[in-house]
Amino acid sequence: MPYGKGSEAEIEQRQNAPKKHGMYGFQERGEAALEKPNRSRLQVLREQIQDRSGVVDLIQENAVKAVMMVELLTSYVANQKMFGVPLDGIPALRILPGFMNSAQRALKDVISLMPSSEGVIDAEKILAEIKKRKDVDNEEATTDE
Repeated sequence: MPYGKGSEAEIEQRQNAPKKHGMYGFQERGEAALEKPNRSRLQVLREQIQDRSGVVDLIQENAVKAVMMVELLTSYVANQKMFGVPLDGIPALRILPGFMNSAQRALKDVISLMPSSEGVIDAEKILAEIKKRKDVDNEEATTDE
């Protein structure tokens, strides 16, 4: 049934559903507003953010989700355009920049948690240098004889 259609009681129930079960309910009443699966997820999140590695994992997972949302939304817009829908007729296009900004911020958070590439030991370079020095040592040993 389309929103706004139905009896006054049905309309009121639909209007109040987000307050009872969704973000507004959680904001106003906390954990009590959540259904059982969401309470379980809340407990997992509480445990996960108890240490740095859990927080880093959560930040990385949220970055992955944000980038995936951008890709899905971009694909949807491209498909709609391919099917002949004019760009001004694709409401999702209006929210795409917001999703892109969120993904970019999430990726910046992930990068800030990564170790710098400066000063990182490159095993291949070290092995090449050892081989080079060994070759030089062998050359010197053969010329000394």
